[in-house]
Amino acid sequence: MLSPSVSGCINHPGVEAVARCKQCGKPACASCVVSGPTGQFCSEACKDRHEKFIERAQQLQERSRSTGTFRKLKALIIKLVILIIALVILGFAALQFDLPVVSDFVRKVLQLLHTYLPFLGRIGL
Repeated sequence: MLSPSVSGCINHPGVEAVARCKQCGKPACASCVVSGPTGQFCSEACKDRHEKFIERAQQLQERSRSTGTFRKLKALIIKLVILIIALVILGFAALQFDLPVVSDFVRKVLQLLHTYLPFLGRIGL
């Protein structure tokens, strides 16, 4: 468990260390070792620091998961907006240059839009 070069406890130099603190790495003897749910420590203070560290790390991990979902949704919305803008530009170009298949399709879409969204006629679409 310990490296061979370390043999003395930080609090009791004459006593052989049995573990290293998971927080600070210092050696500790059997009477000084404080066991916790995440490992062995040289003191209660190190144990508390490590538990707070683990708690903060879990909070950050949860936060990054939720923001990761938001980022993916945001990227999807941006891509959809760009696609819609490209289709609108293509539709107006098709009407302007009277492209046979595309302009017929655009006219049908505009008629459908006028049927369900009559206010588009007032704004010139």
